[in-house]
Amino acid sequence: MPSIHEPVLLKEVLHYLNPQPGDNFIDCTFGGGGHSLAILELIKPGGKVLGIDWDAETIQDSANGNLILVNNNYRNLKRIVSEIPDLGSIKGILLDLGLSSDQLADDERGFSFRSTGALDLRFNPTAGQSAAELINNSSEAELIRIFTDYGEEPLAKPIAREIIATRQQGLKIETVETLVEVVSGIYQKKFKTPSKKHPATRVFQALRIAVNDEFGNIVATLPQAIDLLSSGGRLAVISFHSGEDRLVKRFFKDMAGSEAPRIKIITRKPVEAGAEETANNPRSRSAKLRVVERI
Repeated sequence: MPSIHEPVLLKEVLHYLNPQPGDNFIDCTFGGGGHSLAILELIKPGGKVLGIDWDAETIQDSANGNLILVNNNYRNLKRIVSEIPDLGSIKGILLDLGLSSDQLADDERGFSFRSTGALDLRFNPTAGQSAAELINNSSEAELIRIFTDYGEEPLAKPIAREIIATRQQGLKIETVETLVEVVSGIYQKKFKTPSKKHPATRVFQALRIAVNDEFGNIVATLPQAIDLLSSGGRLAVISFHSGEDRLVKRFFKDMAGSEAPRIKIITRKPVEAGAEETANNPRSRSAKLRVVERI
């Protein structure tokens, strides 16, 4: 199926990574391939792109000329690279932490609160517990922590309390519709006027981050990416969540400010999408790009 995903901040990524013929790059979150394919056009004929994605629906293990695709979790970055023969020195690495439009459009994955499928939310449906299992097995305190830390949900406590009450009635929350109904009911009690943002937005975001250990993946991957870059190579990270951006910002600041710095910060402030891009692609409104260079 052709991808419907529109890569965010594409011009900015190409500007800061500056792909040249013969360079090699890694795209840790290949997704629909928009960033990778644009880079590939600029590094031909001798350059290569290693595209990694955890989502088996998005990518299959294969090797084909200048584009090498691997189905794996990017937190295994060094091991993945070690298994790719003749990749050569790495000029740039991209980590786009956003959810693709292709994933949101797949009702069977349950990524969108507007879908009608099972409450799964895993990038790899064969790994770890689903969002439904997490919802139905976690304590009230743990649900509050997840909704607060990962979703910054202001109604975390009453939502968690209602989920526990639903479970105590012998009902399981296994579908997207059921969870949306629970969350929307709490919001309707609290607010008379509906919000422009769907009431389930933060809860779904929090569950997705939790079941995929997305924050843990970021923390594990950033040091590996720096190690893999050649001197003068650049790491670009696009985040869509304030918690993600804080992790990236803190890591870059610590690395650049150490007694023996290994990187220099290229973007002192995060680069954001312009008015034209946000109008054409609303997903880009929350995107923040940070770039560093290996010394």
